Parts: sequence; C-alpha cells; structure tokens
Amino acid sequence: MLNCGLGEWPMKYLGIPVSPSRLGIADLRGLGDKMKKKLDPWKGKHLSSRGRLILTNSSLTSLPMYMMGFYLLPKGIHDEMDKYRSNFFWQGASDDFKYHMAKMDTLCRPKNQGGVGMINTYIMNQCLLVKWIWKIMKGADETWFHLLKAKYMRTGDFFGSKSVGTSQFWQGLHKVKHLFQWGAIHKVGNSSKTSFWKDIWIGDVPLKISFSDLFAMSEKPEARVAEMCRTGEWSILQRRSLSPSEECNFYQLMQQLQSAWPSAEEDKVEWALNKSKLFTTKSLYSFLTHRGVWGGAGERG
Repeated sequence: MLNCGLGEWPMKYLGIPVSPSRLGIADLRGLGDKMKKKLDPWKGKHLSSRGRLILTNSSLTSLPMYMMGFYLLPKGIHDEMDKYRSNFFWQGASDDFKYHMAKMDTLCRPKNQGGVGMINTYIMNQCLLVKWIWKIMKGADETWFHLLKAKYMRTGDFFGSKSVGTSQFWQGLHKVKHLFQWGAIHKVGNSSKTSFWKDIWIGDVPLKISFSDLFAMSEKPEARVAEMCRTGEWSILQRRSLSPSEECNFYQLMQQLQSAWPSAEEDKVEWALNKSKLFTTKSLYSFLTHRGVWGGAGERG
C-alpha cells in the first residue's frame, strides 16, 4: 500500500551493520572490499617502502576503525584486511607478485622489536572496545549509558554483568575485559564495585597474584571488597589450618588491609598507563605491543 521495498537483515544504521542475529564473516566482508577499492587510484610503484607504510597506516588501516569501535571482528576479517595491507606494502597497487619478506605479525611489531610499526588491527580492535569499558566504569549521565545500565547492569556494574544471551557488542566487551584490568587502578570508597582478589586496589598487582596461595583457598574468588568486610572486620578465609608459609602470607595480607578500610564515598578508577590517569586507546595499544602481547593476532601475512 505504501509502495515500500522489503528490507532484509543485516541493515546499516549510521554505517554500522545491525542484525537480530550474530554478524558473521560474510556480513562484515565489506571492510576488505573498501580497502581494495581504495587501492585502485594508488600507484605505489613510485613510493618508497616508508611512503607505503605511511599510506597503509593513515588510509587503509583507518577504514575499519569506526567498525572496530563497536564489534570485535572475527579473525577472518583481520586476515582479509591484512592481505590487502601486506600486498600494498610490498608491491604497491601493482598486480605483479613480489615476495613478502616478513609476516604481518613481524611488520606490526614496534621498531625496537624488529618491526616497522604497522598498526596491528586485531590489537587496536581490542583497545577500542576497552575504551567502552572505561566509559562504563566511569559512569555518565548520557542516554547510551542509561540504556546499557537498564539492559545489562540492573543489579551491578559491568564486571558483574552476564554476557550469555546478550548482544554481539556486549559479548565483545566481555571478551576484552581482561585487558582493562592491566591498566586500571581502583580507589576504594564504599568498595561495592571493586573485586577483592582480581582488581588492583591495594599494592601494585591484584591480590590473587601477590597472594596466590590464599586466593586458591578462597571460597569467594569473585567477591567485592565490601563483601569481605561486612561486619567491621576482614573475613578472608574460613577457619582452617594453615601451613607456616600460608600463615606468613596471611599475616602480611592483614597488615596491608589495616590501612584500606572502606568509606562512604563511591569507588573510583584511574588509568595507570597514562600520566593523566585517564584512559587513552594509544596508551593501551602501546603497552600491549611493546610488551609483545599479540592477543591472538597470529602469524598473518
């Protein structure tokens, strides 16, 4: 009656494909096609390898950034994008085959580790999603935050939420949440949002690392700080006999906890990888690449 065409999933909304079901490689393959089209007017044969590197990072690699800020892309998509980036770096836009003298895994390493500093899209994808976790943990009086809180965080914060049966975006955040823990420092207030064992809130590393033997005995490995101090005193372990080394570690832990009583203020989070104490994608990416954490980027190229 209205003479409207029948649409189909996935559909594009603000340049992002959306679908009631999970998006697969076939639904996201357009990113590789964009790179291929971008290469058409480039000759490349008159450029030095440094010039092709600059164009690869500034143009080809910038194409998927917007999409990578919403979805954790499948490895197959990163492999496809790496194929076009690698081909252009070694042979320009020419179809003439040239030997690739190094794999993409090597090219994407920092220069002081034998690479050329090409952006690793897999790691950058993860860093862009971690930025969402930072925004969620900081809280915001904005519509997007209230929607996510009402849908996924009704009874707690992000780390207390579930990922099973949720959107592809939310599942992607849960898959990279371990990276957030590497740079986040929690300033305990009422301690309702801080994990006792797994967050960095006292000392320089999580308590599960500095007191691994006590963590292995804990009956509440997921407990918040507030749960361990409900009666005005720390309740860490159930009554049981401890070995001499465990007794020593338990005493050291209790000594540290004496100066960490919860207060009435809200818990706060800071970012240890940046001097400003604020999260930046660049700081996390630099940390991961210089640390040699390739995050499953694989031997691509």
